[in-house]
Amino acid sequence: MFRVLNRYDEVFQIEMDGWCFGVTNYPGEVSAQVVHRIIRLLASSFQTAIEHNVVFDILDLASKFSVAARCLVHEQEIAYSIIAQLPNPANLHEDQQCVLGMVIDKVEQRYPGVLETFYKRWQIGAREAA
Repeated sequence: MFRVLNRYDEVFQIEMDGWCFGVTNYPGEVSAQVVHRIIRLLASSFQTAIEHNVVFDILDLASKFSVAARCLVHEQEIAYSIIAQLPNPANLHEDQQCVLGMVIDKVEQRYPGVLETFYKRWQIGAREAA
């Protein structure tokens, strides 16, 4: 296990709790577009968490966002949306790649095929960047 850098796990948790609180208190009905937009905004937070060796639980986070959205967006959809925002492993150091693997592993166990889907996407992205 890797040591979390600069206590970023606490910062990450506070940020995620804050966004869930915001979604919970959003006036009116929370649409899938709103949730997905928030997840896209959090891409840099996910990357920073991985860079600081924070192994966060995507399934738990997706469940919290789903509950905050009054279950109008299924947690599987949110989990996939979160994974879509994770950094390409090719752009990470070896330790960070391990952390990313640990973050994704639990989702892969629940929803087999997730890793393969995003691995293909990351390969395409790496080819386009080259």
